[in-house]
Amino acid sequence: MRNRSIPALVVVAALAVLSSSFKPAAASANAASPSSGCDAEAYVIDKDPKGLNVRETPGTGGRVVAVIPLDEDGTIVHLIAADSKGWVRIDRAETIGGQVVLDRKGWVSGNMLGTETRGYGTKGVKLYGAAARGAKVLGTVPPETELKIFGCEAEKVQVRYRSLTGWLDADSQCPNPVTLCN
Repeated sequence: MRNRSIPALVVVAALAVLSSSFKPAAASANAASPSSGCDAEAYVIDKDPKGLNVRETPGTGGRVVAVIPLDEDGTIVHLIAADSKGWVRIDRAETIGGQVVLDRKGWVSGNMLGTETRGYGTKGVKLYGAAARGAKVLGTVPPETELKIFGCEAEKVQVRYRSLTGWLDADSQCPNPVTLCN
């Protein structure tokens, strides 16, 4: 009897582990969507005269639900989430002149968004290896350097600088394309 109960116990334990890691198809699909929430801003760097496509889901296969028109002076967007492939979710876009041109949620490629570094009068700002406080410094980015957005978490943005992909603190970002952020 004792020998039979041990294999049964192993089977029950294995089923418990498998069932706790099982996710229905809907949950798995959602897991690929936002990986982090954020509250940051960036500006549109896409120069396409047709505007910047805003998609229902991240990726070029997502249905276009809106277009942010090209504004020569610039447009600032509010970032609320990011996925792991460089797409960011936005919920608002406003021209430098203050006109709201998007007031709904959608996804855009981070490659179409940018921010400049602050660090005015210094050698630059620190680029961190992670969004977490106390993360290792990867390098320094010169002041007033435009960087493309790759993701966001809380008030930090993930950017690419040369061969580095890292994180900028909120105080190191200037999401306004026409003025210094003092």
